[in-house]
Amino acid sequence: MQKAEVLVLGAGIVGVSTALELQRRGIGTILIDRQEPGLGASFGNSGVIQREAVLPYAMPRNIITLISTVLGRNTAARLHWPSIPAMLPFLTRYWWHSSKARHYALATPYATLIERCMVTYERAMEGTDAKDLMSPDGIVDGYRSRRAFEAARREADIMAQRFNLPLTHLEGTEAIRQVLPHIAPEFCAVTQYYQSVIVSDPHALLLKLFKKFKKLGGQFATADAMDLTKTQTGYSVPGKDRPLESKHVVNALGAHAALLSAKFGLKPPIGLKRGYHIHFEPDPDAPLTATLADQAYGYVLTPKAAGIRLTTGAEFASLATPPSPVQVEQTEPIARKLHPLGRRLETTPWMGIRPCMPDMMPVIGEMPDQKNHWCAFGHGHQGLTLGPVTADIIADAIEGKSSKLNLEPFSPSRF
Repeated sequence: MQKAEVLVLGAGIVGVSTALELQRRGIGTILIDRQEPGLGASFGNSGVIQREAVLPYAMPRNIITLISTVLGRNTAARLHWPSIPAMLPFLTRYWWHSSKARHYALATPYATLIERCMVTYERAMEGTDAKDLMSPDGIVDGYRSRRAFEAARREADIMAQRFNLPLTHLEGTEAIRQVLPHIAPEFCAVTQYYQSVIVSDPHALLLKLFKKFKKLGGQFATADAMDLTKTQTGYSVPGKDRPLESKHVVNALGAHAALLSAKFGLKPPIGLKRGYHIHFEPDPDAPLTATLADQAYGYVLTPKAAGIRLTTGAEFASLATPPSPVQVEQTEPIARKLHPLGRRLETTPWMGIRPCMPDMMPVIGEMPDQKNHWCAFGHGHQGLTLGPVTADIIADAIEGKSSKLNLEPFSPSRF
């Protein structure tokens, strides 16, 4: 039998960050996953620590976008129709929470997490060379129509004033080329956010944090978290070689988190948004100098160690649905017209699954009626951004420390 104070289930960025923070505080921790760390959703996506993202991603409510999505013409959002009936409870609540008034109200609690992202990352990275993977180049949102830009500018300026976010709006091709010198004249305007941090290799970042966890005495075990059971003294999982036992357990299973929590009486209305990425060979004469989000088509181009990464928008599908990288095929020719891209560097696009809550708030805290069973999932598009923040909150709770934050909006009890 292998014992520890805490079992952390799931070795994505949230799980690794949580295990590291607990071990850093001297709390013996075993990190558990069915595969090696960082091979799920944390492996890919845009790889940006989004300090500016005080507004979570809402569902568009205008009728034109909804019709375009239903007809399969919206490259930013795709529906896998056989999955939709089971997702209707999530989609209905997501739509309701996405009204402008409710969405703006969400920024107040959400920003309390986002504002702490770099402070907690700095602490997590101490004693490592992980900072070598980070570049403070910010992120640029590009707009193809004047109407879309003006609407986005009003919203951005409101959030910038409320949360002290430095940004610049640039209009016209010459101004835009100050930050994107090799871009084609497709955008009428862009908004540049300065505090976002670009990670050149998100998987490498996670592995550096994992290595620090191991160096501090943390343990990693291969096991199936779905086999978790409650014991008289805590929780147990049958490990590969011997049972793993602890007083506390942290569910950081990402897209699979709701399957486990349902076994213990909590059935959060989680929704799954799948995203794809693929790399292209950079043009040495026309480098991509910033991370660029094409707001009209929902894709992102970002410089990575492996090449220029194109990431897609959201695909709504069930957990078991086979990959269908239609959005990669739709957006690649659009991206090629916007910025020079070389040959594809992979044959098959990567796919990851983002676990999203209908109110766009992550689930962080103790499970109702399950003492010492902690939830740390549902981060949607911001798992990379909020991994160490979540770790700090969970570690404080396990130590019995009161938080300075209002954690009620993230409580599992809200379901």
